[in-house]
Amino acid sequence: MGLLGDFFKQSSVNSVDVDLTNGTVTETDGITFSSIKEADAKKIVALNSGINLIGNSISTLPIYLYKRDKKGERIKVDDYRNYLLNASPNNTTTAMNLKYNIVKNLILKGNGYIYIKKDNLGTINRLEYIDYNDMNVEKVKYNDGTIGYEYKFKDNSEMDIVAQHYEVINLIKDNKDSGSYQGTGILETGQELINIAKEESRFSLTSLVGVNIKGFLYSASKLSDAAKKNLKESWKKFYTGSDKTATPLLEEGLEFKQLNLKPAEIELIKSKEFTIKQIASLLNIPFSYLVDSASSYNNSSEEALRFLTVTLNPYIRLIEENFNKYLLTEIEKQQGYFFEFKAEELLRMTIKEQMEYFDTAVKGGLITRAEARRKLNYPYLEGTDILQIPSNMMILKDGVIRLVSNESVDNNLVTQNTKGGE
Repeated sequence: MGLLGDFFKQSSVNSVDVDLTNGTVTETDGITFSSIKEADAKKIVALNSGINLIGNSISTLPIYLYKRDKKGERIKVDDYRNYLLNASPNNTTTAMNLKYNIVKNLILKGNGYIYIKKDNLGTINRLEYIDYNDMNVEKVKYNDGTIGYEYKFKDNSEMDIVAQHYEVINLIKDNKDSGSYQGTGILETGQELINIAKEESRFSLTSLVGVNIKGFLYSASKLSDAAKKNLKESWKKFYTGSDKTATPLLEEGLEFKQLNLKPAEIELIKSKEFTIKQIASLLNIPFSYLVDSASSYNNSSEEALRFLTVTLNPYIRLIEENFNKYLLTEIEKQQGYFFEFKAEELLRMTIKEQMEYFDTAVKGGLITRAEARRKLNYPYLEGTDILQIPSNMMILKDGVIRLVSNESVDNNLVTQNTKGGE
């Protein structure tokens, strides 16, 4: 029958495969998935929403420097690095943008880079986000035989920088081995799924705004050269011409036989829902966070806890460990300093849940009413800073169970004072 341009493919049974979605013929001997670029991945709504959800959740969390005292209590430290990490890491970037971008690169590409700039005294004066595509990493061997890495990039002032491994925070996600400086992002691990989601979006678009028909042209006899030429020109006009409503003429007994089903027949919506579930699994987030109809107000607290512990916690811990490693001096590490995100905001309860929680905490003797009011942003009231102890509490001493009473408390105080005097 012969080859008719880019639209037709010779078959052994006088038939031609036609794909009107892109003007090409689908190969049937195998399917390969192309590499995904960040720009293409961000066009997939569910995927982009999931990345933004994770990135924005972490970027809005404050992170502070703490130190543990002799009793093991955590004490917040007043330190200039708190300002860098929560307000202004440098002259051109906010802390929220810095944290969002390193998380985004971790998700997509497996690495997130921060350049640590110090003054002549060794004090950190700025932190700069370096895009994954602008970073070149080389393995080097030092004179003492140890292995390290050199990072080459342009800083925010467009200066060429060659930095040592201790001058760059390289956050690594899913590296192939513990010594590798390269991580693995979803652009690689989710390549097949993202390609499928991309094609689903394209299929939906062509179904709405254009022709979406696959099939073949069948002829009981061999076509003449004139028929081939007329068919090719007619079909080309139909698909690429300015008049998209034109109808190609089928000559000499040609018949068009459609292969693909209509979107409604293949239940495209259910197919896309399944893909969104797969995207949620790829990002390790609850499916209900990507689809409003799947959410339940009855289990919102449980979902928030799962989102924090399962989805965000790996990124949070990774960032904390890297900040501890690169932003603290060796002396500070030995003295028990550490960075920690304040993640309580992610578990913010409803008013009803808050009231029930603090009511139980106050009646159980865990906190005072003044502390509960302060956490609820209520003004202080005189006389509310007394810790209440339930009257039915009991103590076990010398194998005997006794009720807590004023008499037993007073006796304990007398005994302690007497021993102290001795």
